[in-house]
Amino acid sequence: MRAPSRSIVVLSAASFFSMMGMSIVSPVIPDYALSFGVPFALAGLLISGFGLARLFVDLPAGMLSERFGARRFMLLGLAIIAISSLIAGFAVNYAVLLAARILEGAGSAIYMTTSLTAVTRLSPKEARGVNLSLYMSMFLIGTMIGPVVGGFAAEHFGLGAPFTVYGLFASFSFLLVWKTIGREEVADTSNAIRPRELFGLLRRYDILTINLANICVFVARQGILNTVVPLYARLNLGMALSELGMILSIAALGNLVTMLLSGSMTDRYGRKPFFLAGLGLSAVFIALVPFATDIVQLGAVIAGLSLSLGLAGPMAAWLTDVVDPGELGGAMGLFRTMGDLGYVVGPVALAALAGTAGSVSSTPFFLAAAVIFMMALPLVRTSDPAAAMVARRA
Repeated sequence: MRAPSRSIVVLSAASFFSMMGMSIVSPVIPDYALSFGVPFALAGLLISGFGLARLFVDLPAGMLSERFGARRFMLLGLAIIAISSLIAGFAVNYAVLLAARILEGAGSAIYMTTSLTAVTRLSPKEARGVNLSLYMSMFLIGTMIGPVVGGFAAEHFGLGAPFTVYGLFASFSFLLVWKTIGREEVADTSNAIRPRELFGLLRRYDILTINLANICVFVARQGILNTVVPLYARLNLGMALSELGMILSIAALGNLVTMLLSGSMTDRYGRKPFFLAGLGLSAVFIALVPFATDIVQLGAVIAGLSLSLGLAGPMAAWLTDVVDPGELGGAMGLFRTMGDLGYVVGPVALAALAGTAGSVSSTPFFLAAAVIFMMALPLVRTSDPAAAMVARRA
């Protein structure tokens, strides 16, 4: 197996710092908003505003980076994150903080979409799975470390400090990309897809089914793991926050382990068997959650769910196999948009189905499991160029 190039390592490191910065601010967002005397709803707007900005910017970021160069847009995204985070750290009122958060979301969308395109473009076909797994794994590690750093910074230096740290991390990532990634490495603007052709991609069966599966992955992660499972653990099982934290740590570690392994395995044996297994097993474990009656049982189910989701982690590698080079930026923008759609809609929809009587019903778990299973079935007919390439080499 070929070792990742220096450019792949640098982009993965930059993504680690970017994602750690994003998660650094998560523990303090509600308190920071409330410090300006606003109601709870406006505190929540700081989170949804960030997510909606990402949702609306993913697509144009992908198309424009393909036309004008991914390196330029990666630097633009990191610059926006750095400036807006520093503004948020020194916000004088809620309106400034909200505006900064929306800009952060836009910058995050620009950087994540174009860096995903860059990693793909810099990876030979036989190593795309492992390189994208490394890149995505850095996201997970950053997410695991960030809240600890953010809580410490806020406790010792004030509620604005985590945003300042986020800005500094983004600035460091900017320097990494600027010094290391050459213009020629990720520039291929000769056959960039036109805006009117973009949604035509979804008329192609392979691209449509992979994007639908991507929505499922984000619904399972954000809607189930990060929203409904914590509610179930607290309300139905009476778990302490420390016990819940342990369960979620198990989920993050399990996801990380299988994501790292699945990248190299899908390069060697093809994408389809691993992603089908990942989504199918995820549906099974989600359906098992309401049958867990204590921390041991819930921990076992969540471990199985997180390991299963990790198998489907480098799904972007499968998408890159089925699109033409000139479609890559637009396809990645579309892929990120679908993921962020699941990120935004999943938690709201599933939490609304959870019930309001002091306990969580089984409805969101069974419904999510059924939807994920049904949306995974069409992948059976999706082509698998990686498997065909493996067969030719054999």
